[in-house]
Amino acid sequence: MRYSYKVRELSEDKKVVNGDDSVYVGETQEMQAMSFKKLQRKLDPKKKYFIEYRNKKNNHVSTITKGRNNG
Repeated sequence: MRYSYKVRELSEDKKVVNGDDSVYVGETQEMQAMSFKKLQRKLDPKKKYFIEYRNKKNNHVSTITKGRNNG
């Protein structure tokens, strides 16, 4: 596989702490895929994920995304 991704599931359980909303972030799971779009196909489209990786120019990328339907 070409890229390694650190994937964390975001929970919909929102807690209010000092007037700010916070979202629970799950444990880190290492996943590998040839591209970001192919990684999204492996993820559940009903859940949100926080993903960190280094792109082909070695820049650090972090994003929040959902999975994609296979189609």
